[in-house]
Amino acid sequence: MNLMRQFKHTSYRWRSWIQLSERGPHVLYRMMRSIAELPNRTSKAAARAYGSNQLMSRTTALCVLLALSAGCAEPPTLSSQYFAFDNPEKLSRWSVIQVRDQALTLAGDAKVYQLASPLFSDYAGKLRTLSLPKGAQVSLDADTERFVYPIGTIMTKTFYYRRASGSQRSEFRLVKANQGSELGLNDFSLAEVTLLETRVLVKRAGGWTALPYVWDADQQDATLSPAGALIRASLQSEGESEGEGPSEEAQAFAYLVPNQNQCAGCHVLDQATKAILPIGPHPRHLATGVEAGDQLAAWAAFGALSDGVLQEAVGLGANVDWRDAKRPLYLRARSYLDINCGHCHSPTGPADTSGMFLTATSQDPIRWGVCKAPIAAGQGTGGAQFGIVPGNPDASILSYRLGSVDPGAMMPELGRSLVHSEGLALIRSWITEMSGQCNAAQQPVVHSDDHNPRLLDQNPAFTLASGLD
Repeated sequence: MNLMRQFKHTSYRWRSWIQLSERGPHVLYRMMRSIAELPNRTSKAAARAYGSNQLMSRTTALCVLLALSAGCAEPPTLSSQYFAFDNPEKLSRWSVIQVRDQALTLAGDAKVYQLASPLFSDYAGKLRTLSLPKGAQVSLDADTERFVYPIGTIMTKTFYYRRASGSQRSEFRLVKANQGSELGLNDFSLAEVTLLETRVLVKRAGGWTALPYVWDADQQDATLSPAGALIRASLQSEGESEGEGPSEEAQAFAYLVPNQNQCAGCHVLDQATKAILPIGPHPRHLATGVEAGDQLAAWAAFGALSDGVLQEAVGLGANVDWRDAKRPLYLRARSYLDINCGHCHSPTGPADTSGMFLTATSQDPIRWGVCKAPIAAGQGTGGAQFGIVPGNPDASILSYRLGSVDPGAMMPELGRSLVHSEGLALIRSWITEMSGQCNAAQQPVVHSDDHNPRLLDQNPAFTLASGLD
């Protein structure tokens, strides 16, 4: 464009067109209208008629317009690319997520979504996207109360952390997401954020396929890693001291990118079919208020849900945000357990043999673990006798396992290396506020976590109270 300005005989009309083109492709049509007024061929008579001896023909003007638009037009909007059989080595081939100018951009058909209560993953933030085939819609399975997505659906979940001030990406000095809050798409700056992995779920004719991608060191793309990855890092809370190295408060941990078998370990929601399914994007987890209104209504607005499916989905109820202190404690606790534990601890999940069902729809307190003895004892109990002892989180197996990082005791078994302190505090508060007593004698037990053993009351007489939910 600078060369254009150097032409000695550029008329006022051409200078105006150059200025318009610099403002973007949305005004180029005005230039086309001006070109339409030009004669097909340049002649002296035409030049006199227009009062300029530098008049160009319509053909010449169109050539100039094409040159201007080529230099000024924005990159074309991409659409998500579905692969029915192949598993691309590079994440960028799906076209869902691209890196451009140190920022993330999404395909035009990729929609960002959020969950009412996000699943804990070592304080990582997550960017979730949904891409549906053109014209396709999501249906609802009334029996399972889950959405059924059409073949060709692509879901992505990108895990990221903000970097500690002054650190390089290679140092993996990371900062906790503040109470699980997540960045909006426009807030991503790769100068401040480290991308660790992107998990792709794609619905094919044979069912869902889970593919883990690990982001390259230059943060420009991610590479398929079927074997997963282990990333050594340190984590600190927002606002902690940030010197040349990790602060004293920073906690060393190993971030685990799951392999494909581990992906299936969590995403098989029905032991009878062994089929992989999405965990989060279902009605109860999506029916949440967002800035633009309810998220399910937003899905209906862009065509993902029919009006009938929308009404059915809304009628199933909604989980609350466990972080919202204004909501009742028991609802927050049940919501937290549903998203973090319910996909395994359900009548059809991998932990069905435990008899402990932690889905939001489970109404029997014994199924939550209240005064319920474990089917299989061992180190996972911490020496406690019941899943939940009302009023006594220190005597409850549930709080013990949530607070453990021992691979033989911790719950969930996958997806975390750290204790979720805020989530554990929530569950302990919920148990503390429970009324009632277990209808059996409890022996003296100690939570053997090797940190702060606690001797519990001996032989209390327990009777289970009603109204625990």
